[in-house]
Amino acid sequence: MKIAILIWRDMQNPKAGGSEVLFHEMAKRWVKSKHKVSWLCPKFPNSKNRETIDGIDIVRKGNDHFVYFSAGLLFHKELKEADVIIDVENGLPFFTPLFTKTPKVLHIHHVHKDVWAKETRFPISLMGCILENKLMPLLYKKVPVVTPSHSSARDIVEGRLTKSEPIVINPGVMIATTRRFQKTREPSILFLNRIKKYKGIDTLLLAIKQLKAENFTPTVFVAGKGDYLKQAESYAKSNNLSNVKFLGFVSEEKKAELLQTSWLFVNPSFIEGWGIVNIEANRFGTPVIGSNVSGIRDSVIDNKTGLLFHYGNHDELASKIRHLLEDNKELSRMSEEARKWASCFSWERTSEEYLNVLESVCQNVPEDSSVRGRPLS
Repeated sequence: MKIAILIWRDMQNPKAGGSEVLFHEMAKRWVKSKHKVSWLCPKFPNSKNRETIDGIDIVRKGNDHFVYFSAGLLFHKELKEADVIIDVENGLPFFTPLFTKTPKVLHIHHVHKDVWAKETRFPISLMGCILENKLMPLLYKKVPVVTPSHSSARDIVEGRLTKSEPIVINPGVMIATTRRFQKTREPSILFLNRIKKYKGIDTLLLAIKQLKAENFTPTVFVAGKGDYLKQAESYAKSNNLSNVKFLGFVSEEKKAELLQTSWLFVNPSFIEGWGIVNIEANRFGTPVIGSNVSGIRDSVIDNKTGLLFHYGNHDELASKIRHLLEDNKELSRMSEEARKWASCFSWERTSEEYLNVLESVCQNVPEDSSVRGRPLS
């Protein structure tokens, strides 16, 4: 089967995130199963126009914004040859029903909703909302929709973005490292994500400031890059938060080390499709404190693999950080539960479930439980 993935970024892009990890991990397994995968995405500074990575044919054309409205022209040859297309929506889909009748699925990592207002200015924010909430449901009304979490599926249904029940397929987890590290001697916290405002770094820093006022100063590692990094660094400096260490972009090996050595992982994001990094932290026995929002509430089991707090409530976050870091017995219990939870997920299972959906779409077979991901309940 020839699979074409239309997506905003690829794994070489410095701004790649969870959606790109999801599709790269699946695509390289599909290639090993003798399927052909074309990854169609925009260029980025100093990128090659074409290269093969893990057997995936990466084709880059256009830029971040222009590509959405010209994908049919830019990638005409690749899309024409495909047996099935995965149209990955990152706030906006690629509008593939307008220019091809090739079987397709629409992948919605998460519904952007208020993210448009948080991350873009008027009138772009208004245009984005209209395209996602009005035009997309109209164009894709007959296209199967796949999403990584039950929360995202409910958001899709409640927002009337599809007329059919979304197919839920959870991401897998795997970090390729053989090195083992002990937890830091003193309490430590890790924030590892793109440094964007909606990812909630400001909420974490407010919580750390509050804990400092209480004479509780765990070391906080902040790993990642993004357009909100300078503001975050400035806030930490102006408030003398010397216990906050900004590491910038880190390698996969360093990432594995940080996930193992930290006592807690904090994910205060406004919204996620799932939160792959939460499960990655759990794999190493690191509990997660996350905001109680779509995606995160699916990947974090409250009071079992971590704790949930109300988004933006830095008082509650500070309280829960201190509670876990001062209660070794509770932290140890959650660490064991986190490992068990992480063991439930694998990229092999995820890629197989997604491939079953693609094959059923190609064959035009009505979807039933045998080709679906986890049912919405």
